[in-house]
Amino acid sequence: MKTEIILKEGYPYIIVSFAAFLIALLFSFPFIVQIGLLGLFMFFVYFFRNPARIPEESGEDVIISPSDGTVISITDAISPITKKESIKISIRLSLLDVHIQRSPIEGEMSAREYIHGEFLYLSDEKASELNEQNRVLFENEKSQIIVNQIAGFITRRIVMFRDLGPVKLGERYGMIMFGSQVDVYLPKQSIVKVTEFQKVKAGESLIGYINED
Repeated sequence: MKTEIILKEGYPYIIVSFAAFLIALLFSFPFIVQIGLLGLFMFFVYFFRNPARIPEESGEDVIISPSDGTVISITDAISPITKKESIKISIRLSLLDVHIQRSPIEGEMSAREYIHGEFLYLSDEKASELNEQNRVLFENEKSQIIVNQIAGFITRRIVMFRDLGPVKLGERYGMIMFGSQVDVYLPKQSIVKVTEFQKVKAGESLIGYINED
């Protein structure tokens, strides 16, 4: 399968910003405006990048981060969809992070819930409950893991790249636009291998192991 260097979802932003920059040059807009539009174009090219990722580890017991960002909390919680006791790892994305989400395990994308909610600032304690979000259940013979994409105040769009079905470890399946949060729900008995404030990368960073004991 051919891998896009720049996501096609970014083409409208990139083309429009570059056209605006060209217009600013042709019509001799103030230099600060030209620089600003060029910077916007370069930001969109950078934001919609799609880097290749190789998991740090692979295997049936491995859980890989589904998102880039910083781990902001690790707590006990009841998972959406399955309604089971779980370990919730919350990952906050900045505007400079890659915003593509990838499968944390190899198996099946077997269920999805899309919640049409609000667009509160992610610093608001209620944001992870009330904001618009997309929940996907990943499962195999050993585990069930839910990944929840949460929109923020700036974010107004959550994208799915594919339908439910078989999925490979680290395979990209969606993205959130312009700053957001991803919550990962691991089985209660999982062995967590990340800590709060740690930076992680989607499809690459090990975040835990499935523990069947």
